[in-house]
Amino acid sequence: MSEHSCLHIGMRKVKSLIAIIIGFCIWQAIRLLFPDLEVHPLYIYIYSFLEVRDTSEKTKTLGMQRIRATFVGIALGLPMLFLRIWLHSRFESEGLLVALDLAMVLVGVLAALQIAPHFRCGAMTGIAAVVYIILLIYHADDGRYLYALLRASQTLIGVFVAWIVNVWMFPYHGNKE
Repeated sequence: MSEHSCLHIGMRKVKSLIAIIIGFCIWQAIRLLFPDLEVHPLYIYIYSFLEVRDTSEKTKTLGMQRIRATFVGIALGLPMLFLRIWLHSRFESEGLLVALDLAMVLVGVLAALQIAPHFRCGAMTGIAAVVYIILLIYHADDGRYLYALLRASQTLIGVFVAWIVNVWMFPYHGNKE
């Protein structure tokens, strides 16, 4: 049996699991105040897992970029969401509404990709566009503004959890050569 076929659970994998557990616990504490929230905090899981990087410095740098990109996406998405809701209340033609939605997606994505670098989003510039798209088209109900708030909150918590795990609890500054 080759050494590559053996199961290897390294420290980064362990830290990722710890981050998910901490994120879950923080979310359950929040749910004590708001019991109608979902049990599993999807975006906390995603971002706490993704931001446990191979070094503590990358966790700090890329986590801050992700937070800035999330806020750029939300800042662009909320006004367009208001416009989308207003347009959907004014027009009945399904074809026209689909075309307007596509136009809003394209304009917003281009705006996000243009604006995010000015807010030092670096490698996370594309996240601004993704957040914009999610806000604009993800939900079909009236809870979109609350969704934006939850999305931003879970992003912040997820990055914070990754910082706790990868910078504070188990710092790793890379191999010294």
